[in-house]
This record gives sequence, structure tokens and C-alpha cells, in this order.
Amino acid sequence: MKKAIVCVVLALCLAVLVKPQIVQDVANSVRSLWSDDSRQEEPQTTAKAPTFEQQLGVMQDRNVLDVTLYYRFGDTGVLGAASAQLDMRREETVASSIVQQLIDGPGVAHERLNGVFPQGTELISVTGEGATAYVTLSRGFLGKPDGAPSDWEDLAIWQEEAALRRRLAVQSIVLALTEDGRYQRVQIYVADNDDDVPERIPMVWFDTSATDLTMMLAACPRDEEALLTPRRAMEMILRAWKEQDWAALYPLLARTTDEETPTLTAFEAQMRETGVSLLTYSVTQGTVGLDGQTATIVLDASIRSEDGGDALLERESVPLERDADNWAIRLSTLMSLMIRE
Repeated sequence: MKKAIVCVVLALCLAVLVKPQIVQDVANSVRSLWSDDSRQEEPQTTAKAPTFEQQLGVMQDRNVLDVTLYYRFGDTGVLGAASAQLDMRREETVASSIVQQLIDGPGVAHERLNGVFPQGTELISVTGEGATAYVTLSRGFLGKPDGAPSDWEDLAIWQEEAALRRRLAVQSIVLALTEDGRYQRVQIYVADNDDDVPERIPMVWFDTSATDLTMMLAACPRDEEALLTPRRAMEMILRAWKEQDWAALYPLLARTTDEETPTLTAFEAQMRETGVSLLTYSVTQGTVGLDGQTATIVLDASIRSEDGGDALLERESVPLERDADNWAIRLSTLMSLMIRE
């Protein structure tokens, strides 16, 4: 292109001696060539940076967002995961949608998970300030737990159950809102309605042994002790085995297409027939595979068979896998731990 411009300029010089009109035509050609060349050398425009509203979690257009929600795993004291897609509407915040999904409870696809918010709990507001999210719930959050008898407040067992559910409810919100670093901590309030001034919640609502009525629930950071991690899942499996509580172990069996899962009754009969007791055990933290769908736990244990004889499991690698978003063990893997050759 540069050579072409030089040639045209030389032609222009020669044309000066011939006809003025030719000079004008050639000059126009030079301007055209130079303009085209300049446009070709302009840098490509880069993609637009996310807007301030998008960074805050406000969806400007209808979109689908993948999130992780947390619900109670069975009747245990830990939270299981549930992947979900939120269909966002214009100006609807991600945080509000997440909390509302937690209040509504898990879908039918996650049959091993249970909601922990009492019926009548309503979401009043979710706001963010810096790294802290402020969530205000209706006072129904402190009300009668689902399934509780009418005199539940007079029953110690239901007082403990209600406190446990409230702790799990708070942690479910904290875990979901701190996922991917959206926030670093969450402060929970209660109020009667939109016009009511939000109030902090005394710790006695979460811990029945608390005696200081002035101690309030503070902004909570992420606590992974409440999660069904690979190690926690393996400990629950081994504890149930040691206590011969096969009903507690059953929800932690992986449902796979290549391995038929027995009914609970059949599973309990199979375990009793095996007749192997777990005496002692210890496990490592475990490592998650690169695909995120498998994990390996290292187990040390001692077992005893009803037929006689003890056996040691030393540095045994035990595979777990995600089943409906949560860690579980295959029945064949469990049997391989019980029956030693």
C-alpha cells in the first residue's frame, strides 16, 4: 500500500506539468488510499467491561445463572449442595433470588435434602454494603418448626431441633451468598414488615444453652464445618456402620446406572447378613478429583467378622462420587471394605 502511494505521488508530480484536472484526480486518489490504509491499521475494539450493576449482581437482561444452594442433608446436622439455575428477571438481584430459593426449599430432584425455614418465613430485603450482605427475614423465621407439635415450646427435644434448624438456615444463606466470593459475611435480621426497623437476633434462638440474653447474632463468615464435604460424608458412613445404623447410612449410598440400589429393607438385611462390625477408624481430609465429581479418602480401620477373626485396613484408598450434587459411596465399595480376601 505504501509503494502504491509513492507511485501515485510521483504521477502527481508529472501531471502538474500536463493538466490541472489530472492533478486534482490524482490528489483525490491519494487521499482515498491514505484513508483506507489508516482504517486498516486501527486497533480492534475490545469487549466491554461489565457494568457496575452487573458486578453487583443485578441482571439487566433476562438471563440464566448457575448457582449452588444448600439445604439440610436428611435429618443430619450438615448441609448438602444443590446446583440450580436462576432465571433472572430485569433488575432482580442474584442475592435476593438465592435467599428466596433457600426459603422455598429444595426441588423434587434432591430427595435427600430438606428445607429448614418454617412455613411463614418471608424474605423482606437483601442489601449489600462492601463485603457484607444484610438479609432481613420476617419474624416467622423464629416461629414454629415444620412438623412440630402444638406444645413444641415445652419440649426440650423440639427446642433443640428448632435451634439446630435456625443454625442451618443461617449457614445455608451464608454459604450460598459467599459462594464465588460474592460477599465475605452475612448479617441476619428479623422484622415485622418492610416498614419495621430490622432487629438483630439474640443468640439464645440458636443455642438453647446460652445464658447471656444480650449476646446477638453477629455478621457470619463462611463456615465449611456445616458442609457435607468428602471427609464429613465418609465419617458419617463409618459412624453409621460402627453403630449398625443402616437407615442412617442408606442415604449416603450412590445411586448409579450401572449398579442397582437395593431398597432400605433389602440393604439392612444385606448388612446384617454380612455380619462385619467396625471397631475403630480414622480418615484423612480427602482430595477431590480434577473433574470435581470424584474424591478419594484414605482410611485406617479395624473390623471384626461374626465368623471370627479381625482385620486391619491400613492406608486404604476409598473412592467417593457425587450423586445428585452430594458425596456418596457405591455399595460395591462399601462391601469391599467389609469383605476382605
